[in-house]
Amino acid sequence: MSTDKLTPTDWLDCALKELTTQGYGALKAQPLAKKLNVTRGSFYYHFESLADFHAAIMRHWSAKTTLPLIADLKTHATPQDTLFALLSITLKSGERLERAMRSWATVNAQVAAGVKEVDDARIAYADELLQACGVTPAEATPRAKLLYWAAIGRLMMPFPDDSQLSEDEIAGIAALMRTGSTVDGGYSVS
Repeated sequence: MSTDKLTPTDWLDCALKELTTQGYGALKAQPLAKKLNVTRGSFYYHFESLADFHAAIMRHWSAKTTLPLIADLKTHATPQDTLFALLSITLKSGERLERAMRSWATVNAQVAAGVKEVDDARIAYADELLQACGVTPAEATPRAKLLYWAAIGRLMMPFPDDSQLSEDEIAGIAALMRTGSTVDGGYSVS
């Protein structure tokens, strides 16, 4: 790849690939420059610092994962169909990039803050979706968090692809999240 034709996106795509396959230790200018067949100067042409690059990786990760998913989900006819589609995707994915990003967040405060921002946005989307399905705001927020935490927790299992639910099980969870009520459910906190 020629230095004069290299774009920031080329660097960011390479970084996400390396993060997924090699881990966060590979996210340095020199190893990435070698992968891209350019000098390290090309890196500094596009990014002021490694911290600037890491922030750009976070934005790029969100733009490549969260935004397209939400755009695709908006094509479904009803909120109920959208909820089922969201759960089908998130409870079946074995997304290696998601795992790698969260691993990186355990050792980098800037990345942890970025992951939290993405998590908050995803939970807010699920909250809005549950409300569109008729769940009260007071009940939608904890349900959205529970669904998200379950999806992320499954991804962090050693073999997430071995921990999948059937379409019928996902449909049951979607129905429970839309209709199950925590009000007067016979439970009390003492």
